[in-house]
Amino acid sequence: MKRRDLNLSDLLILVADPSSYISMLLHSMLRGFGSNKVVEARNSDDVFQLLTEHRVDLLVCDVGLTPLGGLALTRALRKKADNENRMMPILMMSSDVRESTVKRARDAGANMVIAKPISPSNLYDRLSWIAFNARKFVDTATYYGPDRRFKIEGYPNGVGRRKGDASEIAAESGPALAQDDIDSLFSAVRTGQE
Repeated sequence: MKRRDLNLSDLLILVADPSSYISMLLHSMLRGFGSNKVVEARNSDDVFQLLTEHRVDLLVCDVGLTPLGGLALTRALRKKADNENRMMPILMMSSDVRESTVKRARDAGANMVIAKPISPSNLYDRLSWIAFNARKFVDTATYYGPDRRFKIEGYPNGVGRRKGDASEIAAESGPALAQDDIDSLFSAVRTGQE
């Protein structure tokens, strides 16, 4: 994948981690990427307070943020319809990146998960993914957040479950092979002639 340049200079980024050391490291990495507006929170109460005072462009949040926890915090932010920060990208940090943890973060409404300890390269890659591969938001009775599907390879029985899902079938592009031609292609492969 070709690396694209991020422009973080005008974005307000909220780093929410109980550790001042981790926050300082992330702050330094983000400054290295060109960010000049980073605020920090040590707990979920501070996050809610900062979100009432600022329009935040990106939340980088630890999954174990006290007292609420990063997943519950994400669900609360996504659930509240009148929250102006409802659609902000959320990058969840965790030292536990087992599939079950990643699925829980995804189902809470996080855009991406990044493993701790965080390297500058991994952080840049996750931020690039969020910036350049934005997913549509899904609004259902039980979930609000980015589409949990990263790629769509087709729908079961050709029909999607969501209102915006559409399957396009390509127009016929030329004459189809006759069954005899198809059989001879497979026959040649089976006998080693091709």
